[in-house]
Amino acid sequence: MRTETFDFIVIGSGLAGLSFALRAAPHGRVAILTKGTVTDSNTSWAQGGIAAAVGESDSWKLHEEDTLVAGAGLNDPEAVRFLVQQAPAAIEWLTSLGARFDLALGREGGHSRNRIVHHADRTGWEVERAVASAVRANPQLTVYEKAFVTDLIFEDGQVCGAMAHVNEMGARAFIGRAVVLATGGCGKIYAHTTNPLVATADGIGLGHRVGAEIKDMEFMQFHPTVLEHAQLKGFLLTEALRGAGATLRNHRGERFMYEYDERLELAPRDVVARAIESEMKRLDTWCVYLDATHLKPEDLQHEFPTIWERLRGVGLKLERDWIPVVPAQHYACGGVVTNLHGQTSVPGLYAAGEVARTGVHGANRLASNSLLEALVFAHAVADHVAANPRPLPEMIGEVTPSQTIPEADAIRIRHRLQSLMTRYAGVFRSTAGLQTAAREIEALRKEYESLRGAPFSAYAHEAYNLLVAAGYVVDQALARKENIGLHFNADLESANSPASPEV
Repeated sequence: MRTETFDFIVIGSGLAGLSFALRAAPHGRVAILTKGTVTDSNTSWAQGGIAAAVGESDSWKLHEEDTLVAGAGLNDPEAVRFLVQQAPAAIEWLTSLGARFDLALGREGGHSRNRIVHHADRTGWEVERAVASAVRANPQLTVYEKAFVTDLIFEDGQVCGAMAHVNEMGARAFIGRAVVLATGGCGKIYAHTTNPLVATADGIGLGHRVGAEIKDMEFMQFHPTVLEHAQLKGFLLTEALRGAGATLRNHRGERFMYEYDERLELAPRDVVARAIESEMKRLDTWCVYLDATHLKPEDLQHEFPTIWERLRGVGLKLERDWIPVVPAQHYACGGVVTNLHGQTSVPGLYAAGEVARTGVHGANRLASNSLLEALVFAHAVADHVAANPRPLPEMIGEVTPSQTIPEADAIRIRHRLQSLMTRYAGVFRSTAGLQTAAREIEALRKEYESLRGAPFSAYAHEAYNLLVAAGYVVDQALARKENIGLHFNADLESANSPASPEV
């Protein structure tokens, strides 16, 4: 097998992966392995922005307090402080690369100040554009597109490389001093998600296979306001709309958040998502509505141009219509456990971005802390690997690639898994439902492992990674014996908890 040698290897090309690569470039050659194109990631889809205490009336202490409150006290305080203190410098770094941001700071749920640095409603796209452009111009960085990583290379007690199937070239081994997981989220374990097609838990699967600690996967964030429309499934309506004054109404036209939280539409996402689900159950309806009709049309078009145009494409007008919305899976707060340097429990293996569990989110991520976390901790990883160089392995043993199953079986397994997770591990859960999901997921994993002999298929490999991630979500949800943050088990609910549908 052909072997490529670099100083550092990063798997994934979202904001975390590319930020690491740029920061590490002065210290060595970096290989960026991405299973799609360089801009295929959750980053490009992010509408809202990046939280940073850069306003005159703001401070990192207020940002820290808001993050801890949203996380229900399960955050790692040291990680949170590191995150919020590094935020202004992270924004300056992006600006130095040519990222353009609006002058006015936005406001989103859970924030006590206007502190969302944004580029209209296309912040992720703008950030990815600037960072990807800098990557292409850096001779120290080599991007391998359509490179699906099947396995990590583990030698002498440490990770020292990755096996990848690269486009039409076939299998390749990539060797380096450090390997960074920056593979993003796992939204495709659910039938309804705001995540792109590439969000298939690949980093969770890779980390699992080398024994990395994986934690807090029960804290799966559901974005409260996702368009419910057959022609535009999974289209997110940014929280900044509610920050600008949009309200939520049920089928009776009532503004129902008064009944659930004093912060109304700007309560943390877990609160708003459960309130919406409860209203849908109470009135036996298929959605609620986001109402921006009382806001100035010219302001809506200026501040939310992407949403304005996409809604018009399916016959809806933001300034005229109540927009049908439902909660949908959006973000995984848990993942591969790391410290402040991005080190995992496995020597030589690092993680940054959504695949990592840094501890900053606790039981619920504060809005617009995700791109910030990707930036801050990707830089922390790069600084650490540069300051603590590991020797390259002199040689590696033979690596047996993970098996591939027929795509027809992978399609069936994935669809069944998504059905299970949507039904039993969504906004509301129950012990019996989670137990059912756990049994069936284990059966699907055994079935997958019994199948043999198919040619390479990235889709089939993704199916296994999704099964692994879903297993962690369900098992860790069963182990959580209290309702907190994003985890809500109806069997544990207290007298003042919102009514929950049968699950």
